[in-house]
Amino acid sequence: MTKIDSRMVFLLACSFMLVISYLEPSIFSDSNQFLAQFVNHEYLNFMAVMVTITLASTANIHIELRKKEKLAGKDFLTKTKAAVRKSAFSLIWALSFSVILVFIKPLIPQTEFALSLVNSLAIATIIWSILVILDITKLAFKM
Repeated sequence: MTKIDSRMVFLLACSFMLVISYLEPSIFSDSNQFLAQFVNHEYLNFMAVMVTITLASTANIHIELRKKEKLAGKDFLTKTKAAVRKSAFSLIWALSFSVILVFIKPLIPQTEFALSLVNSLAIATIIWSILVILDITKLAFKM
């Protein structure tokens, strides 16, 4: 999946969830018991584990890319290393956003629409993280 494809998938997923949150908020609100319990500590733990494991993988990929360049005696993987670095920081931002969502959820008005919106953003963050991990995985198997 190219960057444009993954961004389009993410934007379509976000749009779809926002429309559902507006038209039928009960689907993503806390009346959905799974989401009511998931978008708190479990969600944060899930994101933290996913990001931690993937960051270790990105570090290894980056090290291997540098080894290949050293063996070749020239810097020819600059764009690839920059993409890996961007993916790693993208996951850190996703984790930071997850922390913010978990902290603001109890502080927002407890209306069905507001809760649906927060839960939708949490699902969108997971989708974004999965797309980043997919990109990193494809790179790892391409090496």
